[in-house]
Amino acid sequence: MATAKNKPCQVCRMGLISFPDAMRYEHALLRLRHESKIGDMLLIFEHPPTITLGKFGDIKNVLLSMDELANRGIAYYKSDRGGDVTYNCPGQPVVHPIINVRQIGPRSYISGMQEMAIKVAKSYNIPAECSSEHHGVWVAGKQIAAIGLRMRQNISIHGISLNVTPDLSAFNFINLCGIEGCQATSIEAELGRPVDSVEVLSQIERSFSEIFQFELSHISQDKLEQMCFET
Repeated sequence: MATAKNKPCQVCRMGLISFPDAMRYEHALLRLRHESKIGDMLLIFEHPPTITLGKFGDIKNVLLSMDELANRGIAYYKSDRGGDVTYNCPGQPVVHPIINVRQIGPRSYISGMQEMAIKVAKSYNIPAECSSEHHGVWVAGKQIAAIGLRMRQNISIHGISLNVTPDLSAFNFINLCGIEGCQATSIEAELGRPVDSVEVLSQIERSFSEIFQFELSHISQDKLEQMCFET
C-alpha cells in the first residue's frame, strides 16, 4: 500500500519511438493528468537519430544543413521544451515523467532529475556531477546527461536523456545544449566496456523512485495506448 512517502507512479518502457509519436503520447497523458483521469506517469524510450531544438534555442547551434541531416538519416524537430539543441539516438534512454510537481517545486524537480542521472552514473563508479554554469550532468567537462523540461499548470513534461551506449560521433553535428565546443560522453565510453542497457533502465527507475519517493509499477505499451487514446 502506497504511503505519503511512497506515491504510486506507472512506468512504461516504450523502446524505440520517433519524436512526434512520443510527443503524441506525452501530450495525451498531460491532458489526462490535468483532468485527474490518471495518476503520475513515467515514460522511458529511445529515439532514432534525431536533433531537437528547444523553444528558445538557436538554430545556429545545428551545425549541418537540413539536407545534410537528411542525407545522414537524422530527423530534425522543434520542441516546446526548455533548453537549446540536443541529439537523441539509440543507446540513450530518454526519461520523461508526467507528474504533479506542485509539492516538489520547480527548482527541486530540476535538481532531482539531475541527481537521478548522477546516481545512475555513480552506480557504475563514474564521477558525474552538476555544473555551476550549465544544466545537465557532466563527467570531467563532458556532458553525459542533457535536461530539457517544461511544466504546465504544475504537471511536468519532457525530461532528461542519459548517454549509455550511443554513437558519440554524431554529437559533433551540434553545439551541444548551445555550448560551442562541448563534448559528450557515455557510461560505455567512461567504463571502456559494453554495458547492459536493460540493467541501466532498472537503475534509472530505482533512482527515480528513491529521489521522488514513488512506488513504480510497470504497464505495457498496449495498456498505455488504451489509456491515452481510448480514455
